[in-house]
Amino acid sequence: MTLLTGKRFLALRCAILIGVGLVLGLLLPWPWWIGVILAGLSVTAVIFLSEKFLYLTLLFLAVSYGRASLPSPMPKEIYGFPLEIEARLIGKTGSYSVLKIEEPQGLKGYRVLVYLTKDEESGTKLKIKGKLLPLAFPRNPGIPDRNQRLKREMVIGRFSAGEIVKTAPPEGLRAWLNKTREAFIQRNRELFGQEAAIYTAILLGERSKVPEDLYLDMKRTGTLHLLAVSGLHVGVLVAFLFLLLRFFHVPRWMIPPVLAILLCFYIALVGPRASIIRASVMSLAVAAGFAFERKILPLNSLAIAALILLLVRPTDILSVGFQLSFAAAFGIILAAAGTREMLAREKIKGKIPSWLVKWIILPLALSVFATLFTMPILAAHFHRITFGPILANLPVIPLVSLVLPLGLVALALSLIWLPLGQILGFAVFGLLWIVEKLLQLLPGSLISSGAWPIGLVVAIFLTALIFHTEKIRPKRFVYALVMLLLGANLAIWPWALRSRRPRLTLLDTYHGNVAALQADGRTILLNPGSRAEPSVADFLESRGIRRIDWILCLSDKAGDLSGLDSLKTRFRIEEIGSVLKDEGTTLLPHAGRLVLSSCTIEYDLAMRERPFYVIQTDRRRIVFTSESHRMDEEADVNVLLNRYIKPKETEGRLISKTRLKQGESEVIREQGGMVIGL
Repeated sequence: MTLLTGKRFLALRCAILIGVGLVLGLLLPWPWWIGVILAGLSVTAVIFLSEKFLYLTLLFLAVSYGRASLPSPMPKEIYGFPLEIEARLIGKTGSYSVLKIEEPQGLKGYRVLVYLTKDEESGTKLKIKGKLLPLAFPRNPGIPDRNQRLKREMVIGRFSAGEIVKTAPPEGLRAWLNKTREAFIQRNRELFGQEAAIYTAILLGERSKVPEDLYLDMKRTGTLHLLAVSGLHVGVLVAFLFLLLRFFHVPRWMIPPVLAILLCFYIALVGPRASIIRASVMSLAVAAGFAFERKILPLNSLAIAALILLLVRPTDILSVGFQLSFAAAFGIILAAAGTREMLAREKIKGKIPSWLVKWIILPLALSVFATLFTMPILAAHFHRITFGPILANLPVIPLVSLVLPLGLVALALSLIWLPLGQILGFAVFGLLWIVEKLLQLLPGSLISSGAWPIGLVVAIFLTALIFHTEKIRPKRFVYALVMLLLGANLAIWPWALRSRRPRLTLLDTYHGNVAALQADGRTILLNPGSRAEPSVADFLESRGIRRIDWILCLSDKAGDLSGLDSLKTRFRIEEIGSVLKDEGTTLLPHAGRLVLSSCTIEYDLAMRERPFYVIQTDRRRIVFTSESHRMDEEADVNVLLNRYIKPKETEGRLISKTRLKQGESEVIREQGGMVIGL
């Protein structure tokens, strides 16, 4: 059959189909065997109709594989009871350590989150006594669900540890890698002085010691990717090693396997992240092309890297790291091809100096496309974008590309004689100092973008792919415009047709009681939440809200109010009302009413430890109370507030109750934010 042979972009088509199938399998609640049955039926269509139905077979098999890759849900009976586990430390997520369970056998292979009071080496074996609690990170409309992401990674819950005993240090290869990593970090301190933390972050992705001011500058300018080992680092490393092997006259046929071994060591040292594996596969393909004098299609190399990753870890396709890495690489490939095509035109060819193309035009095109192609992913996940990388990448990336190999040479020379390495280390120190000062001077800011609809994001990437399709070159502008308009419609019409009635969102938070009311074109926040609470600002930015008209501080508890200062730095706040006397706020009486054209807010805080307030429209009445006996039988919804502000230790926090005809209460939601139409 000719379908699987002689096709230029077969790997790319297969990667797209498998990616779509995996997403459908991971997100849609259907049994895995349905996909297998549909794949079998499509094989019949291949035999009797057309071999092109093989693509459909591939899609259905990917759906089944995606569904089958999800871990089975754990029975509720295992939660909340005393339990003893033996597990090994394999990583970190936020402030939690991730442990892989070895005992008991019924939970072997699953992972749990544990808060450790002191740092332990990766691979350390621990015996822990405590209780297993379900994952209960805040879930709010418009914000990616951290609980679901962790479940896809086989994390079954948080372990509330009563006793932790270290039973064994890291063993075997893991122990050797830990010692090697620590040796690199220690030698960096000896060679690069105050800039050692930056070089360690560039080389190993270890950024815990990076100064906070520099971290904020990199976040502002969109250059944080330089501190997380990514495709840039791997590409520079492979280019350096390739030139080194050629310098020592290593036979061409030996270069790809030697590079593969060295890259495997590097991946083991820094961790198997999607960006590193993607860049390693693509770099090895390019190196093999040079070694054997074969032409390499970058898009096919990108597709093969994606296929390798997805076959091993299919759930990675939903991770932001995977999406950002492949989006940036896709944009760079299209930018390079488009720039070459434009400069090859008769009207332009030979009229632009080669140095201008090499040092200005091409780097600028790559920077622009990498920024534009990662922007939809950032907007969809984090609701914030930045144009800073377009300018920041131009001077910073060449400097980092020079620093990385120079630092490696300094490390190698220091093994012969430490002062010899320190001589080159001064040059690395100087270059890193220049990078740091440049980042302080370069412009850039994070812009609230709102949550971009997934349909628009997909349409943008399909539009770019259409531009790169040679088969429809005469009409590609028309097809691309149609695709972009389709994506824009998918984004605009749901927004245009949404109800203009007031909406109340009860936010799921770690601490306190927070609600957001959107009415009459205004945004009113009932309590700002805790200073350690990102959910409030994340929700507002996901809705594209940049201005808060009123913040009503209807409490005197830190868990309800301490986040006010952080909101002031991210939003324009028109007025703040508080029952406490505070500078910059309007002092509210302990009982009062705020009247809008479509609704009113009444509150009674005479007894501060027992807050009570009501939102009333012409259709609905919502009552907030901290005491169940004060729930209003005439109200449509009664919201039971937390009286004691503390982190959640149970399966969920009671958010809302509503009255039944019998006068009893029915739980609407125990955990997770919810929207109530008013």
